Amino acid sequence: MRFTLAVVVALVFSPLVSAQDTKAPRRVLFVHVGNYLYLNPLTHAVPGGTDRVRSVADRLAAGFRVPTVKDNDQLFVLADSLTADARLPTKNTLAKTIDGFCATTREQDRVVLYFGMHAVEKNGKAYLVPIDGDPDAADTLLAVADVYARLKELKASQKVVIWDVGRYNPERFRTRRDPGPMTDSLFTALTTPPEGVQVLVSCSPGERAQEYFTPRGPAGMFAGSAYLDALRLAAADGPKTAPGDAIPVAELHKVASKSVAVVAGAVNAKQTPALAGTAPKVAAEYDPKAAPAQRFEWPAPPKSADVKSVLDELALPPVLDDDTGLVARLPFTEEALKGYATDVSPDEILKNMEKYPLRVATLRTLQAVRDVWPSALKDGKGAMLLSAPVTERLKKTISDAQQPLALALVKLEIELEALSAVVDQRARETKRWQAHYDYAVAEVRLRLVVLNEYNLLLARVRTETLPELPADATGWRLIPAAGLQSRRDVKEVLAAAQEGFAKVAADHKGTPWEVLAKRSQAFVPGLRWEAVVPPK
Repeated sequence: MRFTLAVVVALVFSPLVSAQDTKAPRRVLFVHVGNYLYLNPLTHAVPGGTDRVRSVADRLAAGFRVPTVKDNDQLFVLADSLTADARLPTKNTLAKTIDGFCATTREQDRVVLYFGMHAVEKNGKAYLVPIDGDPDAADTLLAVADVYARLKELKASQKVVIWDVGRYNPERFRTRRDPGPMTDSLFTALTTPPEGVQVLVSCSPGERAQEYFTPRGPAGMFAGSAYLDALRLAAADGPKTAPGDAIPVAELHKVASKSVAVVAGAVNAKQTPALAGTAPKVAAEYDPKAAPAQRFEWPAPPKSADVKSVLDELALPPVLDDDTGLVARLPFTEEALKGYATDVSPDEILKNMEKYPLRVATLRTLQAVRDVWPSALKDGKGAMLLSAPVTERLKKTISDAQQPLALALVKLEIELEALSAVVDQRARETKRWQAHYDYAVAEVRLRLVVLNEYNLLLARVRTETLPELPADATGWRLIPAAGLQSRRDVKEVLAAAQEGFAKVAADHKGTPWEVLAKRSQAFVPGLRWEAVVPPK
């Protein structure tokens, strides 16, 4: 990835601009979702690094000259990655947060709402996807029309919405569903706001909004959305407006668009941000003597039942290392978990194996997955990148990597047979252990599919049956694929796993089993090798 000197210098040395006036009538609501339940995550940090959401929110607000002092803090950040106990941007919390922000806004205020999220189109309507949103279930999504309806009612001197959607990180190994490029209809919905609302959109139809972990060169201190970085830099270096002036949206758009085009071009992509909408016809007069806009009360998190024992019993290493323990932070009602209480501890079960054959088989299967899951898949690396040409030394390395995979496959096949042998005991079990058993069966099937697919793709290195490389390619990388490369019987195992996850989710709505099953169902197990072509 290549960056112009000006971009690199700006990324590294751009100062954190402080608000020019601690009473300036400006406010920012900054919403970012990083770790989705059922979709690919958005980038908010380098792998294993410090979260950048709060830092970039502070810098964006500073660039917009938003007061952030003790007695007048007008920056509101809703993000899942801030701390382990931070409020989650669920649909309910997000809707209430927007309401609270609008309800406490004054007529003289200039407001900016930033949404770094996935957005999807369903049945002709545009939606934001909250952290718990299921793209297949419209009732779990937040309609863009509802956001615009709330802003239409808002009396403010300037209303700006930034849709940083359609995000895509070419450096990330994506393992869950991907909403894909911006569509025409989604773009139309985002760029058709009510009168008096100005809109910035990160990309145009057919494009993706680029993300990165680390730019090349000395600018490795930032990670995340290229558009957001470009916008905050444009705001920091932009015209120094007076407190009562409008935010120069058109100027910021022009500068940010040029900057983000450089970043996208460095990875052979195209990204064209868009500007739409209109400013309010009449702005309220700035009154520096007026009391600041009040900070609203964040929505209280719903009371949740204790699900620790459930999650402890079901805990498995992630297929790839993208699981942040999010499920444990979700609210589950006592009503939904009625009838799922534990009656005997796992230790007692294992001491009375003849009395609990199904429970023993389930516990042993889950433990087997923990024991054998390949470290190459635990850390999300494995043979993800190969340099050309394929040498005998590389083939030996691949052969060595396949040996533990073969042992893991045998072990999990045995465990699946053990589960099948006790299926007649299922009807006699409690709801908790029926759910445990069904989930374990589906999960071990999925793991078998992943291991088979991974093993097959490694074998293609040894047999040198890799895609032909263009003249300028440097090697291959392993990426997710919509379909399996494996043989028919493996595809049948995947179909059985997906059917099992669907049944668990349907039979145990509102419980951790539903969420875990839907997460696994959203996993993309297919793989393929593709040529790696360096940026031009």
